[in-house]
Parts: sequence; C-alpha cells; structure tokens
Amino acid sequence: LLGEFPIHPDRALIRMCEGPCGSTRSGQAVERLYGQAVFHELLYWTLTHQDGQNRSDSEFRGKYMLMFFGYTFCPDVCPTTLAVMAAALDKMGADADRIVPIFISIDPERDKPEVLKAYLSAFGPRFVGLTGTEEEIAAAAKAYRVYVQAHKNDGPNYTVDHSGVVYLMDKAGAFQANYSLDASPDKLAADLTKATIN
Repeated sequence: LLGEFPIHPDRALIRMCEGPCGSTRSGQAVERLYGQAVFHELLYWTLTHQDGQNRSDSEFRGKYMLMFFGYTFCPDVCPTTLAVMAAALDKMGADADRIVPIFISIDPERDKPEVLKAYLSAFGPRFVGLTGTEEEIAAAAKAYRVYVQAHKNDGPNYTVDHSGVVYLMDKAGAFQANYSLDASPDKLAADLTKATIN
C-alpha cells in the first residue's frame, strides 16, 4: 500500500510496466497520487463495456471502484496485476461485494469489447472491462493521470508503456487510495477491507 508520499499533480513521477510491457525508470518509486492534490474533482466518463453497451461512472455510485489501466496484449504486468486483484477480492469473501474491479484498456485499437470479454474471463466474473474510441480513452487516461505511450511504429505486436497504479475510488467516485503493483493478494485484501469498511 502506498500512502506516505504526497506529490504535486504536475510532477510526473511514475512507475512504468517492467519488461516488454514498458520500462521502469531507475530510482523512481511509485509515489502516492494524493487525493486532494490529484483528484480534487469527481471524474466522469462514459466508455464501452465488454458486452458492447455504454457504461458510465455514475452507474457504480454506492460501490467502491478498484481501477487499473492496461491492455490485453501486455505480456506480464497487466495479467499479474489483475490476478492479484482477483485473488485479493476472493480472499475478502462477502466484503468484496462492496467493490467493483474495473479494467480500462489504454489500447482501444486492439482491445475491442469481445477481446476484453475473452481476456477478463480468466480473472473471474467480477471484472468490468471498458474500452472506447481513441479520444475517449485518452480523456479517461488524462483524467486519472495515467501515462500512455504506444509504440505503434513497431508493427502489429507493438507494446504500450503506461503507468502502473491500482486506484481505489470511493462510493461517490472520488479518489481514496492507490496501491503498488507488487502488493501481495493478502496485503491488498487486508488494505481493501480496512479502506471500504464504512
């Protein structure tokens, strides 16, 4: 769990996916994107669900949103992070019903709804997968301060560098906490149980 390093919203200190998914900037820790500094306002979006219909943030009011931005062609960090999220929610038992895990693709060119649906089926039925147009995804990534850089000149199997942070948004849709990519399922489950107890 991260929570000791408030930073200014204009300061781009991010951890990238490691390995083929991107790169990790040497010496840079994942620092907390402190709620009042970064997410001062509520964030609104309407994106395309994995089943093809439009879904908006307002539909999840009253639930906590556990959000991660990534892409289905990511070879390592994204599936690992989603697996940890799924395992943590399983460990929470009935307490996990307070949380909706959401995966937003930052690669809408390849991540069509049917691709997202097939991909997320490996992580259980809880996940909500969202994609959209290039413009919609760019707007969502900007709103959540997610760095995205696609290397499309590398051909059809291009990779996408992106910041790797799991966000917890509260029942009103406001930022509450964020978690590092190396959190264990046990640690994440304990932190989420505590954070969503109200």
